[in-house]
Amino acid sequence: PHVAIALRALLDETPDIQLVAESRQGGEVANLVRRARPDVLLLDMFIEPEFDALSAVRHLRADFPDLKICLLSAFLEPSWVRDLLQAGVYGYILKDDDYVSRIDTIIRDLADGEIYLSPQAFEALAEATRAAETEQPLSEREIEIVRLAQRGLPNPQIAQALHLSPGTVRNHFSAIYRKLGVHSRYEALATAEERGLT
Repeated sequence: PHVAIALRALLDETPDIQLVAESRQGGEVANLVRRARPDVLLLDMFIEPEFDALSAVRHLRADFPDLKICLLSAFLEPSWVRDLLQAGVYGYILKDDDYVSRIDTIIRDLADGEIYLSPQAFEALAEATRAAETEQPLSEREIEIVRLAQRGLPNPQIAQALHLSPGTVRNHFSAIYRKLGVHSRYEALATAEERGLT
């Protein structure tokens, strides 16, 4: 909410940019876009614990091909940045980046079809591109998550044990599936064990 308040205050002082809709619920995004028809959508990647940003982006891009979507996130997983860009986002802003002072310029550039990436997101994209050429081992955090899953813990308990949000755990699992080339939790746990990753 404090990010939304800061953005609203800044945009209120920017005459050529109008805030046409706002929501704190991920499930409302498509309906809001349909009603308000914005040029640019600033979307918090973890607007709600169960919100699936990648799926939402794919559906929005299919239904509103001219919409310029920019993700705001505190989460930085290189393959996630790559996948979101491939799904059609035009921007990826890290919340600890100093973007608020430049948000009017960023929004204008996005509306013009230019891509904006925070410096860390740009580095993450480069890392994901390099890593795609070789087999990607799991990160330490991903190994911790797999180990807890192998003990039978569901996502909410894994999140609690590691002091993460359930959405972050779910995103880590998405990255784990991609890195291991699997499509389910069962396959991921079995493959990790076979490869001696845990």
